[in-house]
Amino acid sequence: MVALVLMHGLSSAAPWNVSFEAGAEEDSNVTRVETGPGLDTEQIAAGVARVGGKIDHRDHLLGGTYAVLASALARAVASNDASSENVVLLTGELRYLHPIEKRPVAIGVGLGAVDAMPITDAVGARTFTNLAADALLVLDGGEERHLTVAFGWRDFKYKENHDFDWSGPSASARLDLNLWATSGGTRSLELAAIAGFEAREYNSAALANACPPDAAPSDGCSAGTSRTRRDRSQRIGVEVTYTGRVVATVGYQLTVIDSNSFGQSLIRHRTTISGTRSLPWGLFGTALAILQIDQFVDGLVVKKDLQRSEFTSLDDENRSSLQLRLAKAVSASWSIETRAALWRDLGGTMESSFRRASLYAGVIYAR
Repeated sequence: MVALVLMHGLSSAAPWNVSFEAGAEEDSNVTRVETGPGLDTEQIAAGVARVGGKIDHRDHLLGGTYAVLASALARAVASNDASSENVVLLTGELRYLHPIEKRPVAIGVGLGAVDAMPITDAVGARTFTNLAADALLVLDGGEERHLTVAFGWRDFKYKENHDFDWSGPSASARLDLNLWATSGGTRSLELAAIAGFEAREYNSAALANACPPDAAPSDGCSAGTSRTRRDRSQRIGVEVTYTGRVVATVGYQLTVIDSNSFGQSLIRHRTTISGTRSLPWGLFGTALAILQIDQFVDGLVVKKDLQRSEFTSLDDENRSSLQLRLAKAVSASWSIETRAALWRDLGGTMESSFRRASLYAGVIYAR
């Protein structure tokens, strides 16, 4: 999805920002499978090599401002049994905003593309393309408040199974407020609120519940229909950030997916808490906790559940997790980083479970 960020302050930003990272990781569930009774799955633990980079260019053009962002991230798994996990992710974004005379209003466009491609296999695990186009309206209230509204179109292709391809219109809004700040600006409290909607029409037929009236819902007794599958994806969220000696963020997001296909409706509650601060010996530490509860309206979790992923990166899990990061700058441009993470499923309705842990160490170059 095209990120809705304001373009104020570009004149003071560096014309080009370039970063590069490379590292190695040990992953206890590299194929990200659920295990449990009735599931023919087995976790594969393997080492993973990661390498990637991104560029960010911002400047003025024809009385307005533009931003170009591009990135590439590749990962290779040291296991022949998980070769489909060898994937490269390419992303690109273009945004342009033009003010309307001297009013605190700007209009513009945003374009985005994400393409996850296999490296060694014909079709990689969870590979996809996601295209986005938006018309943007920005209301600038100075340093204290900004409102960004977008109306556009999305086109999603899931390469493993084209029954999950969809396209449709989208709308979103983001409000940024500076709630409080000290006179010197050393401490502040900011709020960000978001709302979004997507009308998704799929490249497949909707399913109907064909289970007996007294039987529990099961994907084994669903039946196809002549209707095209259509989903309404709606989300609202709020995030509060305190900046001082510690940067702390608390957020909540509610996502409701209403589908005419049996087993695909979903209510998701997602709470995040994170904190970053400086530590002894020149270290910076970040802790992130995510609590996610998924409620499946039909009392059924479809085994091939693509509602779990946002499809914006190689690491999206959309599960509860605890993540820790440590970083240390070794020069003006180079730093080293290590991170550890645990993922679990909470609030599921099946007997299956999801467990994953990873440990990563790498270097980062940025200028």
